[in-house]
Amino acid sequence: MDWWSSFISQAGDWWGTSQPIIAFFFLFLFFGVGLVGCILPIVPGPVIVWSGMVTHKLWVLDSSASCGLILVAGVFVGLTFLLDYVLALLGAKKFGASRAGAIGAIAGGFIGFIIPPFLIWLIIGPFVGALIGELINGETLQRASRVGWGSFLGTIAAYVSKLTICFLVIGFFMANVLISYLSYN
Repeated sequence: MDWWSSFISQAGDWWGTSQPIIAFFFLFLFFGVGLVGCILPIVPGPVIVWSGMVTHKLWVLDSSASCGLILVAGVFVGLTFLLDYVLALLGAKKFGASRAGAIGAIAGGFIGFIIPPFLIWLIIGPFVGALIGELINGETLQRASRVGWGSFLGTIAAYVSKLTICFLVIGFFMANVLISYLSYN
């Protein structure tokens, strides 16, 4: 059984030294999926990015970011949910959307997720939904188009805000990890 204990010892040495590398692999996997999720309406991209940060912190305690930074990042992730709904509704309301137009814009965003090519429909889905909602409500095509345009602008603003917050949070996290790693070693 001497070969077995030697094998286990070597495997333990390899596992111990490769922990940070494996943790970074999963961290970047979370970041990648999260950034894609910032554009998809059903996938909570910012939450996935934040989950990657928490997972990294739990995995490699000493060479990860501070708990304070992770908590602040969580607050900003929560802010993205608020911005997502508020910006889309403000865009539609600013251009005079009725309740039917607002519901149509939200439905258009979700339906756009299932119609290929997905990226195009994710962007124009809220416009089409708001347009249809306003037409069903009895508005003219010109007025309905104006509301659809507002919904489109609000949706673009929401996407940009989610991506911006995620990139900032990722940047601060990586800088904090680098500082922690350099001070730890």
